[in-house]
Amino acid sequence: MESIFYNKVIEILDIFIKTQSEMLETIANEIVEKIQKGGRFFVFGTGHSHMVGEEFYARAGGLACIQLIAPMELTLGEHPLKSTQIERIADYASVIMLQYGLKENDIILISSNSGRNSMPIELAIKCKELGMSVIAFTNLKHSKSVTSRHSSKQKLYEVCDYVIDNCGEIGDAMMQVEGTKGKMGSSSSIVGMFMAQLLSMLLAQNLAKAGIEPPVFLSANVDDGDAWNQEIMKKYYNI
Repeated sequence: MESIFYNKVIEILDIFIKTQSEMLETIANEIVEKIQKGGRFFVFGTGHSHMVGEEFYARAGGLACIQLIAPMELTLGEHPLKSTQIERIADYASVIMLQYGLKENDIILISSNSGRNSMPIELAIKCKELGMSVIAFTNLKHSKSVTSRHSSKQKLYEVCDYVIDNCGEIGDAMMQVEGTKGKMGSSSSIVGMFMAQLLSMLLAQNLAKAGIEPPVFLSANVDDGDAWNQEIMKKYYNI
């Protein structure tokens, strides 16, 4: 089983690189243009998709100019079903807009494997109405196989400016394990972490080319890490 799962992971990452690299480079350029105009780059996801946002945020090798939207109720920290229930309530998008003060020239990446639930779709629509650029990180194969839960009947990939396909299978999981009803070995988190790291590096590269020093966090567990991190924390997070 180990080698089969390993090969499937390598295969899906290979497909991702071959099909999504150009889009990632386009998005990195767009983010830098927004930053140069005073915009901010936000990352958002609910349930397990919030981990994609966290991979961008406040970590060794990450960029301080990336802001995470991950209130506890949209993660799995309070209850295993709470985020699932909230992401089906379209009006909750207005709460996110208000709490985080989203504005024109900002850019947001919304991570949703299915891309069918009302709140992420509503958030994308409202962000676009505000003049923001909106990126979907989603599973196109899965999304195209299901119906939308939004009143517009549209799915996330249909309402965003840019779409990054995680190239996953329908249902996300890839492995049929003997004795189990459903498949196991979901790929969206693995590809999501890879995507977040790669997009962050592309973004840092483009910031440097634009004459902006990329604010890259050091590990807090290396010498001088705390001092450097505190400097950019103060600049970008006011702490």
